Amino acid sequence: MFDIGFWELALIGVVALLVVGPDRLPALARTVGLWAGRIRRYVSTVRDDIEREIQADELKSLLSKTDDLNPLKDIIDETTNTIGEANKELAGVRKEADELMSADSGAVLDASDPDDSDDETGADALTPDSAATRLGEALSPPGDDDVAPASAEPSDETVENAEDDEQRSR
Repeated sequence: MFDIGFWELALIGVVALLVVGPDRLPALARTVGLWAGRIRRYVSTVRDDIEREIQADELKSLLSKTDDLNPLKDIIDETTNTIGEANKELAGVRKEADELMSADSGAVLDASDPDDSDDETGADALTPDSAATRLGEALSPPGDDDVAPASAEPSDETVENAEDDEQRSR
């Protein structure tokens, strides 16, 4: 802080010795040391306060820079809204499909009549119960005694069971 070298300190010591005298010089040195310590503590406290203020200003500037991230927040919000809208549309489509399935269950066609079909492919209308039954039969693992080759045509018993299921569901 102050540019005081060895010769300046020696000169101050000689002047203090001559002015104060050898009897009171140790008490004077002790008092000067205490005051020097207090000044150093005060300076370090002020320095710490200034550093804390500088850090607080830096944090404020960082928080203001987060406003620059608004485009990213906008993208995230837009994506979230798009996903929400897609979920709503999906729910609407599912509801329509359920309504169509319930409406089709009242107009089930006889599976034994191949001329009556729902669409151009010739597929007969299925009720949800008969479709679930057929799906369950297709997905269930075959037992040891009714293992059939993969290329085999469905047995007459399977066709009769499917027809019975359709008739029961009416």
